Amino acid sequence: MRELVAIALAIAIILPATPVEAQETPPAVYDTIEIVPAEGTVLRWGDHQYGGTLIVRGASDGLVVTEVIEPEGYLLGIQEVPFSWPIESLRAQAVAARTYLAWTLRRGRAGAGSTYGFDICATDQCQVYGGLDQVEGPGGEQWALAVTSTESEVLLTNGVPAQTLYSSTSGGRTRSVQDVFGGTALPYLQAVASPDEVSPFVDWEVRFDVFQLREILSEAGVIEGSFLGIGVIEAVDGAGPWLVDVEGRSTGRLNTWEFRSAVNRWAPRLYPEDFPGPRPDGRTYPQTILSPTFSIDFEIVQPSFEPDSIWLGFEWVVRGHGWGHLVGMSQYGARAMAEAGATYDEILNHFYTGLEPEQSPLLPDEIEVGLAWGAADAAISADGPITVLADGEPVAEDVLGSWSFSTAGDRVAAAPPEGIGLPPTLANLEPTSAPTGRAITFTGTLSAAAEVRVIVFRGAEVVGITEWRVRDAGDVIAVWDGSFRDRIASPGAYRVMMEARSGEGMDHLFTTLNMIPR
Repeated sequence: MRELVAIALAIAIILPATPVEAQETPPAVYDTIEIVPAEGTVLRWGDHQYGGTLIVRGASDGLVVTEVIEPEGYLLGIQEVPFSWPIESLRAQAVAARTYLAWTLRRGRAGAGSTYGFDICATDQCQVYGGLDQVEGPGGEQWALAVTSTESEVLLTNGVPAQTLYSSTSGGRTRSVQDVFGGTALPYLQAVASPDEVSPFVDWEVRFDVFQLREILSEAGVIEGSFLGIGVIEAVDGAGPWLVDVEGRSTGRLNTWEFRSAVNRWAPRLYPEDFPGPRPDGRTYPQTILSPTFSIDFEIVQPSFEPDSIWLGFEWVVRGHGWGHLVGMSQYGARAMAEAGATYDEILNHFYTGLEPEQSPLLPDEIEVGLAWGAADAAISADGPITVLADGEPVAEDVLGSWSFSTAGDRVAAAPPEGIGLPPTLANLEPTSAPTGRAITFTGTLSAAAEVRVIVFRGAEVVGITEWRVRDAGDVIAVWDGSFRDRIASPGAYRVMMEARSGEGMDHLFTTLNMIPR
């Protein structure tokens, strides 16, 4: 009997979103929907899980999805570096990320945040944020320690948050902020050495044939007509951006960061099979041009003197260092310093010259994170009770199930779970595969969203039981997974009960299984 318990505990319940019958009532339309989780409830949207309130708004170009969360909870969901890195490098990352959040909030909503109504975005345009997945994933405890052990610590300059820019890899030396983005120099964002980086992006190169580069620059609006040559004019640290000179019927000049942006936009569109290019290890680079630190050389690779093909023997080769804008902290550089014994405050002081972490109550109680905008639809599920507010008024309290949203002009059309407000009922529970002791599958039908579990009996004894799981109305597929090859259930008769419960009521259904000897 002990062996059977181990197998029964591996039962999995899967409920695809297959409705019992089509939704007949048209979705209600609102300006804003808020999904507020009860304590302990986790929300799921897309591929991520969230612990805060999710908000869905309508806009002229689609739906806007945001999360309202405490700042320290937001930091726990940051996905910027591997959590297996040394703890001191993770602490440096946590302080840099918290400071960047404080700087962003002090600056005020800008760009997409101003347009769609949130404080900071969840992409690499701000800081990469993935919700609760990071805390619960591999190494999550290490990252949580880095965040909690530096709680409220930020970097200040003249009493206000510093602009703590950071990027993946410097290639040996970071860049001064005015040398990449132009504008005013900041004393804490000046070029510093970053040796011993162990990164696939320290050195890189990408090759264009002359026709490819001409078309890319033409589509980007850098040149018109003929293309004769191109080169990089370097400058010493602090003297301003490196420049790219383009020669042709019309000449152009842009800095290396602008060149990078133009090529990264147009190269994959025009030549998706060639760009981004291959790394030496056979993988693909994340972008075509990785940083603003590069040179451009002209190379003969296959000389040809045929009148119509003489240019086929030439390539433009871009050789560069690092990945990202290279301003502020190099994440791989921070890792190298931590592995060499540096503390997180030493790492931060090095990359943000002269600044050290200090306690400061700068952050508000809650922030709003922009998860997506311009979406045509969205679906939000929960593993526990939720309350739904429409334009500030509750439309459902402590309910279970998934809600679907779609655009309705510049508003939100909300479709509640099938069977909302009704007690759940179960029907049609039956085995659908032969009970051989290795895998048993049976199905049922659920009429309304509910918590569901399966219990297996041998006589009066409970030999297996699953946890309660929230499922939507539709087909229920329950699998008794007998994949433990050395623990095969004893032959004989078993009773299986599926239970469903919600705030509206509960139901259960039995079926009989006859285990066949192998």
